[in-house]
Amino acid sequence: IPISRFYGQEDTAKYKFSESQDYLRQIGALDESGREAKVRVANYVQGPSNCIASSTYYSVCCLSECEGLLNELESKVQAPTAEPQRLLNLVSGMSSSTVDAPRQLPKALAERLGDIAGQSGGEVPLHGRLFAEWLHHAFPNECPYPQISEEAGAMAPKHWKGKQVAADKDERAQLAN
Repeated sequence: IPISRFYGQEDTAKYKFSESQDYLRQIGALDESGREAKVRVANYVQGPSNCIASSTYYSVCCLSECEGLLNELESKVQAPTAEPQRLLNLVSGMSSSTVDAPRQLPKALAERLGDIAGQSGGEVPLHGRLFAEWLHHAFPNECPYPQISEEAGAMAPKHWKGKQVAADKDERAQLAN
């Protein structure tokens, strides 16, 4: 969603999004590739600011709907790789909270899956970065865009403890307009 919409809620809104652009950038939730920066919803939902509890050993965070989708694919494929056409058939028959099946996947998405297979000996590795990126485009609200983070710990809640995570009211107001 456009960053102006992200920060543009009324002061009386039930949920206020106040994370700074630097925080959003570090967790891979800020897409700055277009004219206006956008927030990648799936990446934001998986971010540490949405964890309600954490310790040295665990964090209690939002469930990843993408993991459920990938688990469904894994149970049907039962192999680490699959032919692109088989994946297209399977994914076009999968539903999520924002995608209804069956559906016809865009031609560009089908071609991209073929390109991924071409780089990997004719089959698509299910656990690689390129397939994760492809899944993000197939399920943009469920699957996070795989971001290469400069700091490996950026997704851990303890990384942000004591650091400035929120943007102040003036910064949010400026970005909202």
